[in-house]
Amino acid sequence: MFNPYMAEAINEAKKALELDEVPVGAVIVRNGEIISRAYNLRETSRQATAHAELLAIQKACSHLNSWRLDNCDLYVTLEPCPMCAGAIINARIKSVYFGAYDPKGGAC
Repeated sequence: MFNPYMAEAINEAKKALELDEVPVGAVIVRNGEIISRAYNLRETSRQATAHAELLAIQKACSHLNSWRLDNCDLYVTLEPCPMCAGAIINARIKSVYFGAYDPKGGAC
């Protein structure tokens, strides 16, 4: 089934792949509008926390000028890891949709 938000997350993942990053992309949606998008930058930035989900959450918080994302949905291409799952919970994101399970590091 086609989902336009997941398609945008996949486009973000492609950007990560072009940089030899793990190809994970994420978008955050509020009221039918994408307010944030990001892709993995861990290798490029040399930062262990530069996961697509965390970067998208940071951008969404800046966009809304709030740490509370309770009316937002997250679309991400890969099942979030425990670190990202914690951030998703703390940001109070309403729903999470992921494209593939991660048997190695997924937390859902």
